[in-house]
Amino acid sequence: MTRRDERALADTLRALPLEAVAAALGYRRDPRDRARWKRTGSVISVSGAKFHDHLRGIGGGGAIDLTIHARQCGFRDAIRFLSGIGHGGHGTAAPAPDRPAEPRLPPRVERHWPAVRDHLARVRGLDPGPLDDGCASGLVCADDRRNAVFVARDATGRVTGAEIVGTRQRKGRRGFKAMAPGSRKAKGGFWLATQDGEPASALLVESAIDALSVLTQPPPGPAHALIVSTAGVRTTVPQWLEAFGLDRIDCGFDADSAGDQAADTLAQCDARVRRLRPDAGDWNDRIRKPEAKPRSGEETSDRTR
Repeated sequence: MTRRDERALADTLRALPLEAVAAALGYRRDPRDRARWKRTGSVISVSGAKFHDHLRGIGGGGAIDLTIHARQCGFRDAIRFLSGIGHGGHGTAAPAPDRPAEPRLPPRVERHWPAVRDHLARVRGLDPGPLDDGCASGLVCADDRRNAVFVARDATGRVTGAEIVGTRQRKGRRGFKAMAPGSRKAKGGFWLATQDGEPASALLVESAIDALSVLTQPPPGPAHALIVSTAGVRTTVPQWLEAFGLDRIDCGFDADSAGDQAADTLAQCDARVRRLRPDAGDWNDRIRKPEAKPRSGEETSDRTR
């Protein structure tokens, strides 16, 4: 094929209808918004020959750009993929392989669970019911150092890592917090559903402790929701959450400048996001027992936006 032929082919493929290309790439049209297309980890809007990715905050024009964007591939790979569509074939988007090693969770030590459970309930003020349910389902446990382990999962329930929180109180020292080796925050998080069935919204919080704290209080948002720990602040909605097809996402990050700034960025990048700010500090501060003093320097004003 001559260069002129290659250019002619590229021009032809670039002009393919983006709706057909999106479908071949694994997107599904949103029945409530004909211009919006979703697949796991991506939400785009299509307008003529233009598209915009709501999660990444970027866009482009033409079928080649969309294919390169969605498949994270090069120009020639995009041409090969689109040639299959153009000639009646069915292109398939091959997922990128998981490069990091599998997460290595600490061994579960049953004899330490009573002490860890007591700390979480007595000092942190968490409801023993969800703790016992989490322990029975394998989502919450104790390790050999009497740390609390909160298992992170993706939307299918596949383990993607764990948050590890120390329970041994040491005067004048900040509590131990870490992620299990090999944890992949971009692939999943510690999450719980407030009710059985399909949730319509999610509340993002900064830790597994906060997620369980929300369950101990009257629902701050919609009654049927996912409570999701992002293990720290994020400025993009976790892509793995797109598998749930959520209509609303509440940002419940801590009531401090970092939480507010991250919430602002999230809202600018995704129209589904709204701020749901804790009364003060974080969600655990509202229920924490006197033995655990609140962190210093936290803002206490209540703000919802």
